[in-house]
Amino acid sequence: MLRVEQALNYIEFKGSDLDRYRSRFLFDRQRDDTMATWLLGAYQNSDGGYPLNLEYSKPSNISETAKIIGYAAEFEVVDSPVCARSLDFIVSRQMPEGYWQEKHSQLELAEELGGEFGRAWLSAYVGRELCRAGFKDSHQAKKTCNYLLSFRSEGTRLTTSPSIHYLAMSFFALHDGPQCGLVSQSLDYALANFTTYPEPRLITLQAECLLDVGIPQDHELLRKARSRLVALQAEDGGWGEDYKGLRVRVTLDVLKLLLNLGAWKIVEEV
Repeated sequence: MLRVEQALNYIEFKGSDLDRYRSRFLFDRQRDDTMATWLLGAYQNSDGGYPLNLEYSKPSNISETAKIIGYAAEFEVVDSPVCARSLDFIVSRQMPEGYWQEKHSQLELAEELGGEFGRAWLSAYVGRELCRAGFKDSHQAKKTCNYLLSFRSEGTRLTTSPSIHYLAMSFFALHDGPQCGLVSQSLDYALANFTTYPEPRLITLQAECLLDVGIPQDHELLRKARSRLVALQAEDGGWGEDYKGLRVRVTLDVLKLLLNLGAWKIVEEV
């Protein structure tokens, strides 16, 4: 059974002030826009970006900044000056060809997220976060659209990587609508390549992407994902690897997904 109270207590005791605010906002409906913008600003660098894993005094990181823009959208404070500075940072880092790429020193997983793979993954991720924050009609989102289209390998595959395929499919669903032809053509490949890894972060992200394209919450694949996540909850109530605060953020993302899937009080399905 999903242990909600234990997960929430884990966030309270192990999380940052930003994590705790996000938890209370999402699950207790506690809202304070002034506090939200102050907390988002507390981690922001002078260039408008955010350091990887929100470590103070570290250089700004593109993916972390895009994630924070997603938080601002979640908190409904995208019109704040803090978010505007974040967007300026993101805009300043986009290449003329439409992609984003982290410096090697800024990569969380240098081998997996470097080179062309890293550019495509990051660009789909940032583009998705921009659309989720209400900037789907921006010049940056349109440039991302053109860049990702250049990777289309077959009629049903947006890229050669299932992970990037999911993010790109979600981006196009948010940018052009879930009923657009490109999303419809790419859905079968996505459904056939849902991750088999017992990695909560990846399971959650791919499940969110399926919801973005309009897959119903009671779809068999989402029900299986829900059960897998419930089974992967650790003894302390959290999910994922214990790395520089990442585990708390993953736990928040998992709980948010499970709430959307109606899994607060389910018994694990076999």
